[in-house]
Amino acid sequence: MTVGLSPAFTGRALAAESPKDRADTLLAKMTAAQKESLIRCDFAALASLGIPALTMADASAGLRGEQGVTAFPVPLAQAATFDADLLHDIGTAIGAEGRAKGYNNLLGPTVDITRTWHFGRQAEGMGEDPHLAGQLGSAVTLGMQSQNVIPTVKHFAGYTQETNRFSTDTKIADRALREIHTGPFRRIVQTSPTASVMMAYPKINGTFASQSPALFSLLKNDLGLQGFTVPDFWAGDDQVAAAKAGMDLAGLGPGGVKLTPGQLTNGSVSTDRLNDAARRILISMFAGGIFDHPVPTPAADVSSKAHQDLAHTAAAGATVLLTNRDKALPLSASLGKIAVIGPADTDTFTGISGSSYVDPGTWTTPLQALRNRAGSTTTIVAAQGTKGDVPLTSVPATALRTAKGAAGLEVAYYAGAEPTGTPIATQTVQNIDFTQAPLDGLPAVWSAKWSGTITSSSTGLHRFSLLPSGTARLTIGSKTVVEGTRHSRRFFLGPYDYPLHGTADLTAGQASRIDVTYTNSTADTGTCGLTLGWQPDSLIPAAVTTARSADAAVVFVNRIAGEDMDHGRLDLPGDQNQLISQVAAVNPRTIVVLNTDGPVAMPWAGDVAAVLQAWYGGRGIGTALAAILFGDTDPSGRLPVTFPQDATQGPGTSAATYPGVNGTVSYDEGTAVGYRYYDTKGQTPRFPFGHGLSYTSFAHGSPEASYDKTTQRVTLAVTVTNSGTRTGTDVVQIYATLPSAAAAEPRRLVAFRKVSLVAKASTRVEFSIPAGELSVWKSSAWTLVPGNYTLATAHSSRDITAQRTVTVS
Repeated sequence: MTVGLSPAFTGRALAAESPKDRADTLLAKMTAAQKESLIRCDFAALASLGIPALTMADASAGLRGEQGVTAFPVPLAQAATFDADLLHDIGTAIGAEGRAKGYNNLLGPTVDITRTWHFGRQAEGMGEDPHLAGQLGSAVTLGMQSQNVIPTVKHFAGYTQETNRFSTDTKIADRALREIHTGPFRRIVQTSPTASVMMAYPKINGTFASQSPALFSLLKNDLGLQGFTVPDFWAGDDQVAAAKAGMDLAGLGPGGVKLTPGQLTNGSVSTDRLNDAARRILISMFAGGIFDHPVPTPAADVSSKAHQDLAHTAAAGATVLLTNRDKALPLSASLGKIAVIGPADTDTFTGISGSSYVDPGTWTTPLQALRNRAGSTTTIVAAQGTKGDVPLTSVPATALRTAKGAAGLEVAYYAGAEPTGTPIATQTVQNIDFTQAPLDGLPAVWSAKWSGTITSSSTGLHRFSLLPSGTARLTIGSKTVVEGTRHSRRFFLGPYDYPLHGTADLTAGQASRIDVTYTNSTADTGTCGLTLGWQPDSLIPAAVTTARSADAAVVFVNRIAGEDMDHGRLDLPGDQNQLISQVAAVNPRTIVVLNTDGPVAMPWAGDVAAVLQAWYGGRGIGTALAAILFGDTDPSGRLPVTFPQDATQGPGTSAATYPGVNGTVSYDEGTAVGYRYYDTKGQTPRFPFGHGLSYTSFAHGSPEASYDKTTQRVTLAVTVTNSGTRTGTDVVQIYATLPSAAAAEPRRLVAFRKVSLVAKASTRVEFSIPAGELSVWKSSAWTLVPGNYTLATAHSSRDITAQRTVTVS
């Protein structure tokens, strides 16, 4: 029996009533002030009604901010599994841990569409395809709901960049908004209509998402959301306007609510809107079991052995084998020595900064896991090779000289965003390392320029880093070494800094001119800061020596990602490209492990034997990689995003389309997002959506397909055969080409299934594809265009194995 409720509201008495009926019954007993208290998250004022408080936690990869929980792979890695059953298990595990920690409202899953590789939060979403993100997001949502918690799916909608995220006006055509950017939400709401949905930060076609009647109408009236909407943490300065537009809960708990009692009951918000908001909150609470299953007293450690095993399985299932020349993988037991190079120990990234960061607790690093797995017959030798994507030690005054020969640099400060004109002050500083205004009296927006010379005691490759809150540029001689923007030096959720990196060759004892410019105009409000760091002694030569004497070299490289940052360049940060190239030059069996949030430039791609994509695999990243590298587990991940050849491919390659001009970003690609863009524009990616290799091979037979007009479904069946010599996993992908009258993309993903088979085994796989997956938004309605539909089985969006045409009339 729920504590604090009268018998009329117990779950036992009302078990036969629907959540809607229970909500209506309770709503009828509430005063307008109590309804407002519910919207305002003032649960203390509702104690007499027995309404439990909503307790919330971020939960896309596990419970953010908690210890004694399981760190699962980031959502993009989860999407790379292409495994709805696995993601249901992950959602169930996160839901169970959330309840055990005292939370009944979990902020996840995140299903933002990846539009460009720039997006610093792409690892928090589930890829570029709305069908994939929707199916997998639905599985996570259902898993969470099974544990009597309310999932809050985020962020609705069109949230695809961190640059100007609080002010950007995103221009999206209605068809693209419906088919692509709200596509995952449509699929999730169909299966979980009583879930909650978090609104996005940016403006959508001129109006902030949190205050857009059109967007709320799309979500509630068209998609059918019965549950409540809630703003993101910093959204909604005008929460009255948001409530009028369709926002239900005013904030993420009392700390996010700016409304005072009476603001919603003074006539500014209609009675119908007030009732609707309160009713939706209650529906989600009743449907989620919040009344009938109170959260227990929080436990210290809720990470079970089963959940940790699941995290390992998920990390392994997410790992994508991109290339594997001459069967370099799996690593043979006959190898006498394997060199492990790069950040593969405690410096391995298990997650990203921001809402999805989860403390991994005690875990096994890749280096230790490889040593454990190698046993006594194979020696694992380690060499750091690179520090990876971390800020470097501040350049000391002893390496710097002003024009007058003093230690340090001359700096001039300017009023305004550009360091031009007459400076308002000058001084000599020992180094560049500050986290607050370095001079009293600077205006709110200011800039600076440091100049002098730099002299190293080493000859060769030097690494440099800038760690700014704002925009900074480092020039040595005539070469721009580092430049870019970070809105904050580190997002406060998570342990990772956001540096910028570059390299330069210096000669020992030879002074080189150095110039650094900075502005705080692009920093988060009220912040500033800049650190100039360096690494004068390269770690690459020692790593090359280690690799030269090994039978194989496994090189780990990484890239920081997270909330409040975007990627300015496609390249791996710092000296990591040089490390890979130089190791590959001395060891033909070089395997690269990319621990990144998505695609990176690969100038060394033709020189290495194999490439694995690991994408921040949570606590299981080490054991999963060891299992895959040694062949204990088949690499079964597939790419949920397209990997471009270079930065000129894909959407968002002009200023107007990313990051925007004058506060406006144009999604002029329409529905051609991800692989749809590459297909439409005739671009050849480095690796296509859905790509991923196995240690065995799979064949698809001739598919059978038919359309049932009564059920409005296409049924497709195909025989899948493991034609190789070992057990492995295939992901059968089904793509549809629509009739020309639909004016659609060349092909779209409409179904997928993960299949594991022993060598030479076959199985029949059947798909039932609803008409909605084949429909387009046309003339303000979802339309199944009559005509011929070509259904193709495939290994990826570019590797079609067979096809069949069905006629829809």
